[in-house]
Amino acid sequence: MVIEGRLVPAVFLERLNRFEALVRLGKRVERVHVPNTGRLKELLLPGVEVRLLESDNPRRKTRYSLVFARKKEHWFCIASAWANRVFAEAVKRGDVGWLSGEVRGEVRRQGSRMDFLIGGNTWVEVKGVTYEEEGIARFPDAPTERGRRHLEELIRLRKSGACSAVVFVAMMEQVTRFEPFARIDPAFAGKLREAAASGVWVRAYKCRVRPEEVVLAEELPVDLFVGDSS
Repeated sequence: MVIEGRLVPAVFLERLNRFEALVRLGKRVERVHVPNTGRLKELLLPGVEVRLLESDNPRRKTRYSLVFARKKEHWFCIASAWANRVFAEAVKRGDVGWLSGEVRGEVRRQGSRMDFLIGGNTWVEVKGVTYEEEGIARFPDAPTERGRRHLEELIRLRKSGACSAVVFVAMMEQVTRFEPFARIDPAFAGKLREAAASGVWVRAYKCRVRPEEVVLAEELPVDLFVGDSS
């Protein structure tokens, strides 16, 4: 995924609420949009180098969105919604070996809206992952009832005879495996294990992240149980 638009360097100052933060942009302090409702406490620290995406929409409340943050020598993409686009582009390129065919996004089924229907027979939910600890990508970084509902729908689909999958896209590249963050949301971790036991595919990938692009990279091993003791 090539980033379209002007990226501007800034320094993070303070998270105001779920959707807004203050950054230092040149000599001024700017209020910016945060396109991620997760806590991001280990990433958005005062003084952290960030990148802002400028918008030319005059109706927006803020001019910039905070889309990248630097942790040590690595960039993280915190625009979690971009995970869907990154994954869809990879499927279309043929880079996801276990999936192929037409990619349809935002498909409704019996009142539910699923991220993707791929090849006409595989329902897929994608989760953007922005939390990393000691080389492990974990999801979620805050309790997510919505995420549990998505897993329940995937389980129902699988039991009805359809193929279904949840794919965790780590928006970073220095990770070596994926785990559910059971310490933060044990109910989600338990539901993910139930999904896997029901035949739902549980897959994870890391990304190659640069301020100018985010591209799906290697598949990550998934450990559904180690997270319980972390």
